[in-house]
Amino acid sequence: MGALDELAKTALSTGKGKNKVTVGAPQVLVLCSSALRVLEVVGKLRPLTKRRVLKLFSRHVKLAEHKEILAKDPVDIAAGTPNRVRKLLEDGDLKLNRLRLVVIDCWQDDKMRVVIDMDDTRADLFAIWRDLLLPASKNPDYNFKLRLF
Repeated sequence: MGALDELAKTALSTGKGKNKVTVGAPQVLVLCSSALRVLEVVGKLRPLTKRRVLKLFSRHVKLAEHKEILAKDPVDIAAGTPNRVRKLLEDGDLKLNRLRLVVIDCWQDDKMRVVIDMDDTRADLFAIWRDLLLPASKNPDYNFKLRLF
């Protein structure tokens, strides 16, 4: 996980002072294939920031709870499954204005599948890119990088 740590650390350090901290607007967004993978990634990235690191997946956490957290807490790093991240982005609760780095986590599961291959994540992942990230990347106010890891 060392390379992911370095990517996130660089994104967080280059973002300091550039954008006013706002609630619900992370600097690093990691898209993972499962809730278990999100927990693993968050555990590795948590030491990089003093602010909250959000775990965005539907297992045991209702959408309304995530919306409430995003409405009140500043966040530097968010990791989640494509479905939950898509819902929060589309509803405007998860914001892109401070985003510096988007990581698509290409960790392979036991069946040798990655987030891009899985039937239950692929559609949401590509919808996030096509409908939300790609249009934002064309806006000069947004300045983020996309990385496959």
